Amino acid sequence: MNLFIVESPTKARTIQKLLGKSFVVKATLGHIKDLPSKEIGVDEKTLKAKYVYIKGKKKIVYNLKKLAQKAENVYIGTDPDREGEAIAYFLSKELRTSNGKVKRVVFYEITSESLKRSIEKAGAVNMNMVYSQFARRILDRLVGYRVSPILWKYLKNNKLSAGRVQSPALRLVVEREKERENFKRKKYYYVKVTFEKEGINFTAVYQTRYEDPSEAKLVADKIRDGLYAVSDIKVEMESIPPPKPFITSSLQSEANAKLNFSSEKTQLLAQRLYEKGFITYPRTDSFRMEKRKAQEFMSYIVNKFGNEYVGKLRKFKEKPTSQGAHECIRPVSLKKEPAGEDERSLYRLILSRTLASLMANLIVKRQTVFIEVSSPFLKKPLLLIAKGVYKDFEGWTKVYPSDIKEEKLPLLKKGDLLKPLKVYVEEKKTEPPPRYTEGSLIKTLEKLGIGRPSTYTSVVKLLKERKYVNLYRKSLIPTETAFKVVEFLKENFPLLIDYGFTAYMEKQLDKVETGKLDWKECVRFLFQRVFKEK
Repeated sequence: MNLFIVESPTKARTIQKLLGKSFVVKATLGHIKDLPSKEIGVDEKTLKAKYVYIKGKKKIVYNLKKLAQKAENVYIGTDPDREGEAIAYFLSKELRTSNGKVKRVVFYEITSESLKRSIEKAGAVNMNMVYSQFARRILDRLVGYRVSPILWKYLKNNKLSAGRVQSPALRLVVEREKERENFKRKKYYYVKVTFEKEGINFTAVYQTRYEDPSEAKLVADKIRDGLYAVSDIKVEMESIPPPKPFITSSLQSEANAKLNFSSEKTQLLAQRLYEKGFITYPRTDSFRMEKRKAQEFMSYIVNKFGNEYVGKLRKFKEKPTSQGAHECIRPVSLKKEPAGEDERSLYRLILSRTLASLMANLIVKRQTVFIEVSSPFLKKPLLLIAKGVYKDFEGWTKVYPSDIKEEKLPLLKKGDLLKPLKVYVEEKKTEPPPRYTEGSLIKTLEKLGIGRPSTYTSVVKLLKERKYVNLYRKSLIPTETAFKVVEFLKENFPLLIDYGFTAYMEKQLDKVETGKLDWKECVRFLFQRVFKEK
C-alpha cells in the first residue's frame, strides 16, 4: 500500500480514482499548523516562530501517522505553491519518525499521466519555497501586530487591520474615489450629420470640439442646407492578435466582467475545477502552455473551424517572478466538462480563452470617409468624417468575443453627393475615472507588482470583511473608515502604503523563493524599513 496525501477531499477523490487500489489517498483539509491566533507567536529579535496545530488537525495527523507506518511509500501531493510546500514541510516532519520514505510530488494538472510522472520524479520538499512562505507569513504577522493596535486606538475600533498588500490595495480604492470627488465635469459639443444610403443610416462628425453650444449651433445652421460630397475614402487593414491565455489575475478580472463572479467565487470554482481534473493549477502568473497540449487544441481548432482559423503557440515575455514550471490556466482535456452551472460557465470561459489564444488574428477593415460640405454661409468648405469598422476575418473572435463592434457604412465612392437627414449638435460630458471593480483592482495590483496570484482573492475579501469597501453594481466604494485608515497610514507608516516599496518587498520575498536571499535577513530588513521611525 502507498499513501498519497493532499489537502482537499475533492482532490483526494479524483486522485484515488486515477491511482487505483494500490494507493490510499487522504486529505489534510488544508494547513495542519500555523501561527497561534491569539498571540503574536514570533520573537521579533530572533524571528523564532511558534507553530501550533490548527483546531482539529492533530487527530488528522495522528491518523496519517498510523497509515504511514503501514505504507511502503508516502507521497505528499499538496498544491505546487508556497502554501502547498509549507503544508508538505510540516507533514514530512510529522511523518518522518514513522516512515523514512516520505517524498514530495509536484504536479500542475490531475491526470493519470501527470501523477505518474510526479511519482517517478518524487523528491524532497523545496525548502526555499518553505522559507518564502515563512517570510511572508511572519512579516505579515509582525506588521499586523505592530500596526493594528495603534490603528484600533486611533480610530477606536478593534475590528480594523492593516497589511503589506491589503493597505496599498485600500489606498488605490480611496485615491480613485478622491479623484472622482475632485473631478469637475465639463460639457462640450460636436456638430454631427446623419445620412442615409442604400437603407443604411450613418453619421459624420465635424471634428472641432466646442465649449460653447451656441458656437456649435451656428456652424450647424450654416451647413444645414449645404452641398455634401464624398471627397476621399481611406481604407486600412488591421491585424489584431488573440488574447493571451489566462493567468490568475486575468481570469479573476474576466470572470468578474463577463460572468459577474466575485474574485473569491472565481478562485473557489477554479480550485474545484482543478481538483476535479478539469483545468490546470489556477494560481499562476505564467502564460506558458505545454507544447503537446497546444498541438492538441490546435488540431481541435482545425477540425472544428478549418485550417485558416488556427494560429500558433506564442512565447510571451514572462515576469521575473513567474514560476517557470507553472503553465497558464487551461483545460486538461477537451473530452469532458463539469456538470454544475457555475463551474461549467467558468470552465467554458477558460476553454474559449485557451482556444482563442491559439487561433488566427482578427482582421479588421477600418474605413474613413471624408465628406466635404459647401455652403454660401461658409468662407471655405468644412470636412466631416464618417468611420466604418468591419470584421474582414473573424479569427479568434469565432470563440471569444472582442470589444470591437462593427459600424457599417454603405458603398460609397469619391464624388458621391449625399443628402443629410439631420444636422444637429451633440452634447457630451467629460467622465470621471471609473471606480474599481474587483477585477480591475486585481489587474492594477498585478500591474504594480503588488501581491501574487495566491493573495489577490484574500486581499479583496479582507477589504469587504473589514467594511473598508461596499459593493455597488460591481464597483468598490470606500467607506468613511477607509479614508481615515489610509490617512492614518500615510502619516504614520507611509512605506506600508507606498506602491513602489510594496512592489520592492514582493521582489525581495521572491528572492527568498529562488534561494538568493536568507529569509530571516529579508524579514528583518523589510520590517525595520517599515518601522524605522517608530
